[in-house]
Amino acid sequence: METIIFPIGQDKHLIFCILATLLFVLQFLRTKRWYQLVMAIAIPASMLIYVQPENKYIYYAVGVLEAVLLLLALVLNIVQSAKTAKEEKRAKEAAEAEQAAAAAAEAAKPAAETEE
Repeated sequence: METIIFPIGQDKHLIFCILATLLFVLQFLRTKRWYQLVMAIAIPASMLIYVQPENKYIYYAVGVLEAVLLLLALVLNIVQSAKTAKEEKRAKEAAEAEQAAAAAAEAAKPAAETEE
């Protein structure tokens, strides 16, 4: 049953899960993107099939769990990307307004000096 479920053996699957989980946890700590934390949970959750490989209920439950976690990761990524883009746009507009105010202040300064 092992070769039907996954194209790699259980030992290689375990190594993959450990490495992928470490990668996603480190990326989450670095970038604070929530989908990465969900993926760090979803990947090792696939190992639950090995608890009782002959039990079809566990097989389908793990499949549903994986689908829900992957969908959650996708939604979180989309929401957080939109939020980040909005914040970057606001920051850019604020910087442009600050530059325009500084330029106006510089333009007003020589005019005030010439009046004296």
